Amino acid sequence: MSERPLDTSIAHVRFDRVFRFGSILGAIGSALSPTRIGIGMFTLALLVGGGRIWDAATTPEPSSASASLMTGLINAVTPGEDPEPVAPFQFTLDQVQSCGSRLIDATVGLEPAAFLAAGRDLLWTTPASLWNGGHHWFILLFGLWTAASLALGGGVLCRLEAVGLATRDAASVNPALGMVAGRWQAFFAALLMPLVMAALLALLLLVFGLVLLNAPVLNLLGAVLYGAALLVGLGIALLLLAYAVSCPLLLPAVAAENCDGPDAMHRAIAYIVAKPLRWMLYLFTLMLGLALGLLLVLTVANLTIDITAALVDQWTFNETFASAQAATEGGEAPDASWHVAWAGGLVSFWSGLVQWAVAGWVVAYLMAGSTRAYLLLRLACDGQDEREIWWPGLIRGTLAPEPPNSQE
Repeated sequence: MSERPLDTSIAHVRFDRVFRFGSILGAIGSALSPTRIGIGMFTLALLVGGGRIWDAATTPEPSSASASLMTGLINAVTPGEDPEPVAPFQFTLDQVQSCGSRLIDATVGLEPAAFLAAGRDLLWTTPASLWNGGHHWFILLFGLWTAASLALGGGVLCRLEAVGLATRDAASVNPALGMVAGRWQAFFAALLMPLVMAALLALLLLVFGLVLLNAPVLNLLGAVLYGAALLVGLGIALLLLAYAVSCPLLLPAVAAENCDGPDAMHRAIAYIVAKPLRWMLYLFTLMLGLALGLLLVLTVANLTIDITAALVDQWTFNETFASAQAATEGGEAPDASWHVAWAGGLVSFWSGLVQWAVAGWVVAYLMAGSTRAYLLLRLACDGQDEREIWWPGLIRGTLAPEPPNSQE
């Protein structure tokens, strides 16, 4: 007589362990730390300050440049006509805001084609438009400045998130800042390494065309070798595509592993190639968290500004808040005494600082969410728990302790 098969039952399910990708949404809360928002604001101040200085130094009429910027960059300039002055940083800033909004809308609306189009415009169309507009030095120098700023501020934010996940406690800023300051070149190299490699290959193609396709007879040899040039072009395309899909993981790799720049690139690309669908899920969750968190943070920020202004202005019997609105929106200031105008400017400054805090939260969230995504992707590929990160006393890029003689 056969025995009755045993019934199987599940007492409980640890959804946080089964559906780990949901932990990326936890970055919404961790990024709300005042310290992290302050670091995000500092990082943005470096980027925006550098860009504004560039526009002021290179654009004669920045106010009129913004209106005609897209035309001056994307459309070809008619021969014989003077091109409109353009502000490259303002154009870049507008494109980042526009493409970022489109990425969020595409994520919430579950529109993969729109998401890819927005990502293409952000990562390719924007720099290509700047290049075609003649802003070669801006792309080079401001690109280096962006990488340097993100290596510092973004590196600290990623390290804080990695330590917080490892210890399950609030991370201290000083150790994270010390780690990033001592290894800043690794964070910087991680962001630049794929682009430097692509630039070297591009230089090789430029030299190829200069040497082999200009001289008579020698151009026939260049035509024969053009197949090899296509292979080099393929290498550039693959590097740029790899950078586009792996750039959110580069800083977290260095922050969690204390590895070098090339190693960070290798880890990020290897993890994505091994688990491409999982990375797409994590990226979707990251953008969804950005949309949800931004809705929350913007609601709180706007309510704070509106409630404060409405109550304070109720018993303010002068043009202080009209001056503040004019300073904020760039409109015509009311006819008021100097101290009222100055007071309105200060009110506008404090209200603008709240909006800066929202932008600082965005930076802090992206770094925290990317760090969580990297650790989850590492877990899926290597089976390494999120709490296993590099600590002082371990060999760089590993979890092995340093030999005793190296610590002396």
